[in-house]
Amino acid sequence: MNNFQESCFSVLVLLVLLLQGSCSDPDAEVVHKAVGESLELIADYPKDGLEVQWTYNENVFAEFDKYIKPVGSQSFLKRLKMNEDNISVTVEDLKRQDSGSFSMVARAGAVQHKTKIIELHVHELIRDVQIEYNVSRLQSENICTFHLRCLASGDPNPSYSWSGHQIQTQGPHLNISLRPAENATLTCTANNTYSVNYTTETVVCREKLDYSSVLSGFPLKYLLIAVGAGIVVVVIFGATLAVCCRRRSNKGQGESEAGITVYEEVNTDGPAKKRSESVANGMSIYETVNDTKLSQNLPQTLYDKINYQRHPAVSTSTSTSSPYQEVL
Repeated sequence: MNNFQESCFSVLVLLVLLLQGSCSDPDAEVVHKAVGESLELIADYPKDGLEVQWTYNENVFAEFDKYIKPVGSQSFLKRLKMNEDNISVTVEDLKRQDSGSFSMVARAGAVQHKTKIIELHVHELIRDVQIEYNVSRLQSENICTFHLRCLASGDPNPSYSWSGHQIQTQGPHLNISLRPAENATLTCTANNTYSVNYTTETVVCREKLDYSSVLSGFPLKYLLIAVGAGIVVVVIFGATLAVCCRRRSNKGQGESEAGITVYEEVNTDGPAKKRSESVANGMSIYETVNDTKLSQNLPQTLYDKINYQRHPAVSTSTSTSSPYQEVL
C-alpha cells in the first residue's frame, strides 16, 4: 500500500466513522462480556487483496495488509493477540472501561466491504447477595415492621427485585409488616444483564422477646453445648478436689505409721524424764514409764507405786496429784 492509497483509505475510514456517529447503525451487534473475558474481532471477508483496520471509539489500534500489526496509541498494549490464520485480533482480560464501540473497516482494491460494528458492554459478575434487616414493634397495634435491604458484591450498580409472601417489587429496599406468630420468606435477586444471583431470608414476628432475640440469633444448639460443657467442668473439678483431699488424708495416715503412735516406749533404765520430755513427739496418750523410785511426795502417775513395807501415815495436809494414796 503506497502513501496515496493509505491517505485515501484513511479518509474513507474517517468518513465511515463520521457516518456512524451521525446516525445509529441498526446492524451494530451488541455484545456483553464479563470482566476478565476476551473479545475476538474476526475480519470475515474474502482474503484476496484484503486490507482491514480495527478501530475502538473511532481510533485505529490495528491493521492488516498481508500481516497484522498494531498501530496508533496502544489502548490494549500487552492485551492484544493477533491471528493471521483467520485475520483476527483479540482483546484479552477485558476491563469495565473497555466498554465502547469496536468496528472493522475492510476493502479489497477498489471494492469497499461492509463495515462491521460491535457495541461492547463489559460487566462485573455478581458474586454474592445478602439481605440485612432490622425490626421495629408497634405495641399499640401489636405489629412487627421489618426493614430489609439487599446488597450485592461485584457489580456496583445491579438491578434488584423482591419476591415471596405475595410481593413483587423492584429496588434494594423493602418494608413489610407482620402480626405475632406470622412469618415471611423473601427472595432478593440481583442482576446486571450478564449475570444473576439471589438469596432468601425468613423473618418471623414473635409474640414477645425471647432468649433467642436477646442473644441476637445465637443458635440454641450452641447454647445447649455451652451449658453441657459447664456441667462437665464442674464434675471434673469436684472429682479432682475429692482426689486431692483423699491423697492428703492418706499422707496423714502414713505419718502416724512412721512414728506417731498411741503407745510410747517404756524405759526400765535411765533417769526419769519430765512430762514434757517423756513424749518424743507429743502425740502419745500414754507417756514414758521409768522404773525409778519416785519421791513419796511427788507421785507422777494416776496410780502410785504399791510398797509392801509400812510407811508413816500420810499427812492429811500433804498435797498429791493422785486420787489414790500410797498403801501402808
